Amino acid sequence: MSKILLHGAWVAAEKDDGAQVLIKDGYVGVTDDKISYVGKDKPAGYEEAEIIDRKYGLIMPGLVNIHYHTDSPLTKGFCEDCGSVNFYGSILYEYLTEIYAATTTEDWAAICKLSFMEFIKGGVTTSVEFNSYFPVEMVDLIGQSGVRGYIAPETNTLEKFPYSLDGKNLIIPHKTGDEMFKKLQRNVDIIEKYNGAYDDRVRITLGPTEPPACRPEMLREVRKLSETYKVPITIHAAETRLERDYIKDEYGRDSIMYLAENGIIGPDVIYAHTVYASEEEKKLMAETGTNVAHCPSVFFTRGAYMKSLQHYTNLGINVGIGTDTFPQDMIREMRLATNLSKVADQDFRSAKSDLVFRCATQNGAKALGRSDIGKLAVGAKADIAVVDMDEFNTIPVRDPIKVLISCGTAHNVSDTIVDGKLLMKDKKLIIMDEEKVKREAWSAANAVWGRAPRLNELSPFSLPMF
Repeated sequence: MSKILLHGAWVAAEKDDGAQVLIKDGYVGVTDDKISYVGKDKPAGYEEAEIIDRKYGLIMPGLVNIHYHTDSPLTKGFCEDCGSVNFYGSILYEYLTEIYAATTTEDWAAICKLSFMEFIKGGVTTSVEFNSYFPVEMVDLIGQSGVRGYIAPETNTLEKFPYSLDGKNLIIPHKTGDEMFKKLQRNVDIIEKYNGAYDDRVRITLGPTEPPACRPEMLREVRKLSETYKVPITIHAAETRLERDYIKDEYGRDSIMYLAENGIIGPDVIYAHTVYASEEEKKLMAETGTNVAHCPSVFFTRGAYMKSLQHYTNLGINVGIGTDTFPQDMIREMRLATNLSKVADQDFRSAKSDLVFRCATQNGAKALGRSDIGKLAVGAKADIAVVDMDEFNTIPVRDPIKVLISCGTAHNVSDTIVDGKLLMKDKKLIIMDEEKVKREAWSAANAVWGRAPRLNELSPFSLPMF
């Protein structure tokens, strides 16, 4: 039996009724993989426990990142200020494909470790990798990193990646007949073999890519399989104007209506983004209990954003938060989520700190169908982050949640625990060799960039390079 006792200036705990509260000068006890005590008084029975005492620490639930892409660090310094002008500024069909085509499995694995290191150092304890191109390799990488991870294998009916002959019109080639279901069958095989691996820290979802990439026949089969395997479904939805145009032209309806007609809607479904959802579609999401992964920064940098987070939650939609792109900093995403909602509503009361904190913890857990993560409560999984509030960007602190969201960054996290195991203590990684991860990531990135022939053409340097 292993025990840890944490003491901090504040504990962001959950009451029996689900309400989140702050305990001043509080304690959290961990026994094996579960939280065994939360309270104001120092508990008995932890005399032999490992002690983590943070005088200015905010002890909080580990953050739940419900949508990210492992390879996103490879696009740093490449996707900024760029886009396909004839595809509404999208980076999906020229920019990202340039990187993907140049990336080997070994390169990707090095960047994957960098992503997990970034999560641990930023207090993220659960993450959902979407459209995973290397899902089998990902299983062991998650297992070895110590984090809790969901994998959504790349699943669609595409013959090959969408392309354009003239730079103006997008062609999306689909497989037909039995060939249409090959990627879905791989998804099922991975569920059967790996779901619950590494003491249930690794779980697999059904992962149809996006509406234009998935024919109705396959989507209907996804719904049947979700009933069989009882796993979540994750999909991009109402993500781009291009998507909406394509679905409207092809099927005569809006994206989310198309998904709903084919069974991809409900409490076990996470729609990523929904930036271009209509009011009718939002009401349908609310009525059906469908979840949304809100990833503010990736759209903010493209000149778009969800309008508004407060409106979504007022309708009754369960909204969690994802990083999607770089940096994979959930604290930064919370700040963008509150600020963009305020801009959308022109109201300082929109998406207040308690709401976005709930989105990044409880709501993310709910989206995954989990009642044992995203909270500090006795019996929950011991997935915990501690934030050092005694840093130049945070002091002084009156309300630690407001200060965390308005001023904090991933660099303020001092300790991260997953399943009762310390992955980082006092800002030092325990589970990974930080310097080795960095060196391998540098090497992989330089190799990928060196193989991408149109890199400088697509994304010229911001200043002349000599």
